[in-house]
Amino acid sequence: MAKFNPIQSIDDDGLELMSVGNWAQLKYKLVGKYCDIFTTGMKGKWDLVYLDLFSGPGIVKIKETNTCIKNSALIAMSLKNPFNHYVLNDYSRISSESLETRVKSLHPEISCQVYSEDANLIVDKLFNGLPTYLKVGKPLFFAFIDPYSLNLHFETIKKLSEKQVDILVLHALQMDGIRNMGHYLKDNNLRLDKFFGDAGWRVKLKESSISKNQFIKFLSDEFDDRIKKLGYKAALIKERISNNQGSGIYYLSFYSKHERGLEFFEKIRKGNNSQFELF
Repeated sequence: MAKFNPIQSIDDDGLELMSVGNWAQLKYKLVGKYCDIFTTGMKGKWDLVYLDLFSGPGIVKIKETNTCIKNSALIAMSLKNPFNHYVLNDYSRISSESLETRVKSLHPEISCQVYSEDANLIVDKLFNGLPTYLKVGKPLFFAFIDPYSLNLHFETIKKLSEKQVDILVLHALQMDGIRNMGHYLKDNNLRLDKFFGDAGWRVKLKESSISKNQFIKFLSDEFDDRIKKLGYKAALIKERISNNQGSGIYYLSFYSKHERGLEFFEKIRKGNNSQFELF
């Protein structure tokens, strides 16, 4: 049987699209392959739920080719062994409505809820709105968190951690962290205080005399330290996502409370390469 290919072309249906660089395919490839190994390995053992807090409209257009492909949410619905339920959210109402229309058209059989709210304020609502069988049972969640910047509050991660949730998060450490380092270091800027859940990072940064070149590693290590205190284990190696010029702009970081999740991620990471399967 052919291996699952997450990079799937699709016709432009006239609804909302996101424009992305060719490099975004690596992100979708990793997300899709993890979803595939996750649902295949856990099928029949758990009720599986897919969470996407920054889901976008479902389809993106590659700038370099003008080709449309599915993004994370629709990729996760295209699996041989789909999740039992999907929970999708995007702050943009146009994006969420376009995604909901596409889900109903392409996957009418799928159990799915679509929201359009601030990802940092909606986690309780997402869990409370689950179908009854999931609220009374013990579902296993996979959460993909793909913000455009460091606009991810650690409080959001803490709320997710109250359930059995594996987390794959795209950190805009280079794209947002380095670019706006000067602004974030100001005492009246709370972006990183919310990202880490407290202001303790400021003391560490001053004591360590971190240079601009070391700032990315500092951000990543600080986040890892905090999420480990919630019972998570972090993947030993983070996947670096670079743009077409070879400059790193994102780090894809995986966290699970169980070794099995880390084994799954390491397996798909090792089997990954920078060659795109569609182009």
